[in-house]
Amino acid sequence: MPDTSNVDPGQPSTDDAILDYLSKKSITDKTEKLALARICSKMQISSEQVESSISRLRAKNLIRKVYPQGGVGFELTPRGKQAIEALAKAETARITQQLQEAIHQERRAKLRASAVSKMKSLEEKWQDYQALDKKMMDEVEQEALKLLVATKEVEAKQPLCHISPKSYDQEFSHYKLQIGSIAEKNIYVNKAVNNYVQIKNYLPSISADVESINKAISRYEPLPEAAAQICQLKTAFCSLKAIQAHLESFDKEQLGRFEALKTQLENNSGLLETLRNPTHQFTPIKRESVAETATRYPDPECPIKYDRKTSGNPLEEKCAKCGIKRKSTPVDIG
Repeated sequence: MPDTSNVDPGQPSTDDAILDYLSKKSITDKTEKLALARICSKMQISSEQVESSISRLRAKNLIRKVYPQGGVGFELTPRGKQAIEALAKAETARITQQLQEAIHQERRAKLRASAVSKMKSLEEKWQDYQALDKKMMDEVEQEALKLLVATKEVEAKQPLCHISPKSYDQEFSHYKLQIGSIAEKNIYVNKAVNNYVQIKNYLPSISADVESINKAISRYEPLPEAAAQICQLKTAFCSLKAIQAHLESFDKEQLGRFEALKTQLENNSGLLETLRNPTHQFTPIKRESVAETATRYPDPECPIKYDRKTSGNPLEEKCAKCGIKRKSTPVDIG
C-alpha cells in the first residue's frame, strides 16, 4: 500500500497523489527525466519527492515503467488500480464520517444551547425577587400580635341592637369606622407576614434551580466551544446562590410562628367582616293585598271576561332581636 506516514489527516500523501494522478492519465515523454519533470510540473511538487515516490510505488508493484512508441512513461499496474480503488473507498468513508460527526456536533450544540437557555430562564425567574429585611421580622410579628389583641378588644365592645335600641344606629356607625380601620391594617400586616411565610416555599425551589445550573456547568465546562455559555451559567449560578444564602439566613423557628400568624390573620379578617354588619335581624311583618286584573283565556263564543288577582308586598320589617321596625322597599323582580 502507499506510504501515508507523516501526513496530516485529510491530506493525501505524495504516493497517494501520484497514484490518483496516474489513474486519470498516463505520463509519457521522450526520456524518463522529462516524464518525471512533467509530473513535477502538473502536481506542483519537487523532483526529489516525485523520484522518491515513484521508486517506492514501483518497488511495491503499484506502477510500472512503459515504453510506448519509443518514449518513456508510467502507468498503474493491476495492483495499483486495486490500491487506488481502496483509497477511493477510504476517502469516501472518511468524508462520510466527517459529515456524520459534523451533524452530531451540530445536534449537540443545539441541545447545549437549549439547556443553557433553560438554565438562564431560571435566573430570570428570580430577577423580581425582593430581598426581605430580617430586621423587620420582629416589628411585623409584634404588629400582628397587637392587631389580633385589638380585634378581640373591639369585638368585646360590639354594640348590640337589643341592648340599646334607640342609640344603636349612632353607636354602630362610629363602631363601623373603627372596624374599617382595623380591617385595613389587617390586610397590610397579613401581606407583610405572608411575604416571610413564602420563604419556606422559595427555599426548595431556588435550591433545585441552583443544583440544576451547577450540573450544567459540570457537564459543559470541559468543552472548549462552550466557554462563553459557561461564563453565562456561572454568572447565573452566583446570582441564585446569593439569593439562596439570603433565604437560608432566616430563623426557621420564627418563620414557623409567621405561618401560624398568617392563619390567625386570615381568620381575623373573617371576624372583622362579620363585625362590619349590624346585629339587626329584620323580617317582614305586614303585607297588603293589591288587586290586579287578570284576563281569562278568551272563549270565542262569549265576550272576554276578567278575574281579580292579588299579590302581596312587605311594607314593614321588624328586628327579631330589638323589635325596632322600618319600612321595607319593594323589590321589582320583573
